[in-house]
Amino acid sequence: MVNSSLTVMAKPRTRSQVHEEASTDSEPAALEPPSPRDMKELVDSIVQELTESEKFKSILSSCIDKAISRKITQLTQEVVKHESRLFDLAKEMDSKTSQLLSLNDAFLHLQLEVNQYKNRTNELDQFSRRDNLRIFGIRERENEDHRVGPKYSPSGTTTRQRSILVKFKNHTVRDSYIKNRRKLKGTPTVIKEDLTRFNQQLLQQARDNKFTENAWSIDGKVFALVKTTGGGSVVKAY
Repeated sequence: MVNSSLTVMAKPRTRSQVHEEASTDSEPAALEPPSPRDMKELVDSIVQELTESEKFKSILSSCIDKAISRKITQLTQEVVKHESRLFDLAKEMDSKTSQLLSLNDAFLHLQLEVNQYKNRTNELDQFSRRDNLRIFGIRERENEDHRVGPKYSPSGTTTRQRSILVKFKNHTVRDSYIKNRRKLKGTPTVIKEDLTRFNQQLLQQARDNKFTENAWSIDGKVFALVKTTGGGSVVKAY
């Protein structure tokens, strides 16, 4: 008869089960990541240690000084470069200005010579007319050859009577007609000096001036009676 108090023997384990149990017992527990607060405290601690370190301060100051020095050197080189360029531009501008002034002087001189030439040419042209007079207001007839200006054409565009050009033998006879022309006042006939185109324009400009009371010519020279600011009048030569 079998004794019921005998201990039941455990079932033997296989090799793979033993190996799995051993592997499970040897795995370390997983670490939790640090919280943001812990990270901040760690960083603050490191920063505090660095800022309180004289060696770190010295290294940081040295790095800043070197960076500033390099930047100042770079900026100084750029300033010198730009100053050199500005100096070259200033020299070039001075040269161009000198050339422009020289050209302007040459132009003014040339303009003066041209004006002098025009005036001299006008004077010679006017002198060649000193014995001439022009008579206006006499009815034009066909086939006249002593008229000046565009030919009269009643049916065309030119309806104004052309003036008669009279050339006298000497200046004295011519002046006698000038002195007596006032006798023709009130008639259609008018006697004028034979002026150059330039002097005709000059006389017209004098007459068109709002301060001019009267304008006339004597021996080809234009004169005008001009009002003054004081209420009087003066004779002005053009």
